[in-house]
Amino acid sequence: MPAKTADQMGPFSCVHRGSVGLSLFSLGFFAEDPPWSMGNCCSGGEYQAHKADADLLAFPGIADDSVTISKDSAEALSAMKAVFHRLCTSPSDELISANDVAKMHNLLGEPLDEDETVRMMSFFMASSPSEKVVAFDKFMSWWNELHDSSADSNQYYSQERYRQRFKVLQSRLQDPKIASIQTVTEGEVGSRRFRVWFECDGHRLSPWHDVPLRNSDESYNFICEIPKWTRKKYEIATGEIMNPIKQDVKNGVLRDYKWGDMLFNYGAFPQTWEDPKHISTDTGCPGDNDPIDVIELGARQRSVGSIVRVKILGILAMIDDDETDWKVLTIALDDDKAPIVHDLNDVEAHWPGALRSLTDWLRMYKTAEGKKENKFGFAGKPQSAEFAKQVVEETHQAWKKLLVDASAKGKMKKVVSGPDIYTELALGASQSMQPAPA
Repeated sequence: MPAKTADQMGPFSCVHRGSVGLSLFSLGFFAEDPPWSMGNCCSGGEYQAHKADADLLAFPGIADDSVTISKDSAEALSAMKAVFHRLCTSPSDELISANDVAKMHNLLGEPLDEDETVRMMSFFMASSPSEKVVAFDKFMSWWNELHDSSADSNQYYSQERYRQRFKVLQSRLQDPKIASIQTVTEGEVGSRRFRVWFECDGHRLSPWHDVPLRNSDESYNFICEIPKWTRKKYEIATGEIMNPIKQDVKNGVLRDYKWGDMLFNYGAFPQTWEDPKHISTDTGCPGDNDPIDVIELGARQRSVGSIVRVKILGILAMIDDDETDWKVLTIALDDDKAPIVHDLNDVEAHWPGALRSLTDWLRMYKTAEGKKENKFGFAGKPQSAEFAKQVVEETHQAWKKLLVDASAKGKMKKVVSGPDIYTELALGASQSMQPAPA
């Protein structure tokens, strides 16, 4: 494999390795924890067993194919086995399919190309992609063969770099509200009927109202509407029941960005709302009547509808058609740069000029349609992470008020399709919203 450093994978960069045809829009690949996954396969005595294996450089069944192990590989190995067991369908079933292995590669941001897919099928001696023939030791042999054991951890195909990503996948399993959400598409891409629906345990839910804004680790949930390097203007349909993602329509025509492809992953924070009756003291303009917009600066292209844990880095006060249109700047927690990028200074240090390019794109993109340039508060200067968090909290409080007011008027376009879907929506212990009938 060619060695590509993580530094080359900047916020406006992308690597394509083909596709195995197994699009995985969100974290729905993981259902709620069955008793044989997570804790049962990665804690206590078994974790110590993994540690002993790592210390002895002896993965089961790999023998002479063992590779050099870093100081935290026991933890990484446990995470790898946890994710592997997550794909097993029963406690006694210790095998997964080639399709499952491909899903794992997709989640880790390295989809297999056609040649690699053929090679994988041959390696596992699978008669079909769905045949469950892959044991954990065989998977580890495949993993070691595919990745460069001698490469520095910053190189793109190094084993250690992707072991760290397994730990990120493991951490995602800890929040069942997010881990069990999956997306379902309806209609053809490029048609006015195309929708991306969000579901939990077979019940449809609203990405705007049901997905929590924050996680227990103080990270935020970013819902991707428009993947980087694309130009179809997808958005959460705030005026439709259950708020699916759809392509925006203007004057009967589906909208695409004429200025060019998005330089970043673009979407929104759930459970937020920019109140059109509130005049911002920072911009002098009212809100735009939508969830607050979010830009994710990481290297990976996200899928439409994916829910990504992010941390806030700053915010831009954009003014669009005399409306306040905040743009929260974030980075995904599973991005390679996340451990070293914490604020706007870090963004500029690691990606010089990125903030200027991003601001220029936002300022100019409407001119391709013959419109005026967008304006910015604070003379176009991005504001700090702390300031951004205050703005996000204000929009979160506005959303809570919207739910109370809309519920009282019977106008909230949200329907709960089952009694076990979230019946209380972060309105406080004494407040709950009863959705309007279908």
